Amino acid sequence: MHIILVLYLTSEFAFSDVKAGTIYGGYGALITTYSLGTGLMIDKIGVAKSMYVGVTISFIGRVIMLLVTASTSGQALLLTTLFCILPIGNSIMFPNMMIAIRRYTVKKNRNFVYGLFYTIMLLAILISGPLVDLFRLLLSGDDNVLPDGSVTPTKLLYFAWTPYRGILALGVACTAVEGILCLFLREIKVMEDESSTTTTAETIANESDAASAVSTTSSFRTSEFALSKTPPLQSLNQTVRKSSFWKYLVLGIYLTNIKMIWRHMDATMPKYMLRKFGTDVPFGSILAIDPLSIVLATPLVTFLAENIESLPMIFFGVSVAAICPIFLVIFPNFIWAFCVFLFLFGLSETIWSPRYYSLSVSWAKEGQEGAFAAFAFAPTFLAQLPVGALSGFLLSTYCPNENYCNGAPLWGIVFGMALLSPLMMLLS
Repeated sequence: MHIILVLYLTSEFAFSDVKAGTIYGGYGALITTYSLGTGLMIDKIGVAKSMYVGVTISFIGRVIMLLVTASTSGQALLLTTLFCILPIGNSIMFPNMMIAIRRYTVKKNRNFVYGLFYTIMLLAILISGPLVDLFRLLLSGDDNVLPDGSVTPTKLLYFAWTPYRGILALGVACTAVEGILCLFLREIKVMEDESSTTTTAETIANESDAASAVSTTSSFRTSEFALSKTPPLQSLNQTVRKSSFWKYLVLGIYLTNIKMIWRHMDATMPKYMLRKFGTDVPFGSILAIDPLSIVLATPLVTFLAENIESLPMIFFGVSVAAICPIFLVIFPNFIWAFCVFLFLFGLSETIWSPRYYSLSVSWAKEGQEGAFAAFAFAPTFLAQLPVGALSGFLLSTYCPNENYCNGAPLWGIVFGMALLSPLMMLLS
């Protein structure tokens, strides 16, 4: 939904760039606000029940987003959904998935599984880009905002199958399937047993043969996961007292400016490309280059770098990511520059992003991952608040319509802010 949210708000409700961007930013920031409470809930009721609650709330929110119109009461319901219902659902689901991976894996395969999870998540994003273009092609006749920025007010008051409502309908269907799958989740923990098998003494010729004859095999067993009985406030107090929590929080703050690029890919790039390259530009397929490069590179990078420490990997990946927007600054008038930027930025993500998310639960105490992740992920979603408003300002100032669109200063500001992330890491 993120890739179309600002376009949906402008097209279906005639919101300005600044207003649409600010709503987008507020929606993301509220995910963090609600996660401070839902993280404690996850620790208390467990992964399985929390996931079902999150999916149910998200399903309700997506249905409302699909059906609501631009009447006065409809706009009030829209804002209630974006500021209350959907953020609560999202604040439960993403950290829950990260915690589930920790409990369903063992240490020796955890980094690989996190990489695999990241790849699957990006596959979904990869598919969503071309789907956006397909819906725009099939349902393009119902766009409420004309190329000159004018609006047909009466059309906004009635439901119509526009491209963005078609995409939202698909989201509703996928969420329903997700809810069914959640019914099969179990509240378990996977543990590793190690047993040694040795040969008989007669087959051992000498001490070196004995050493080579000993083989260690690994097996896995599951058990019911014991939910935390610690009161929520006490659990929160224990979490914030840990040095690992503050280390991860500081790391998240350092990475905030890099994560802002993700938000600009949702809030700024689609409108920019539509105004700069025309309404026929397949911006969804172009944006899909980023997840495509990640899907192709993540398994290889995860395998090759399995024994490399996480923090050096994060620093190197973030440094590469910060340089990528230079292509948009130098060549803002060429689609190929966006393609190169997205490809290289995706490669950089394969280096640092899976490791960053893996640290979020590997540094947390078992049974308190929800509280840890909720607070530690705060900088990620809080970054969306200023980016939303900044995106609206940049678009309205440097690219307000198809007749005037100056990309160099717009992307120059994004580039300058991104460089702060590796600089802060280097100086710390």
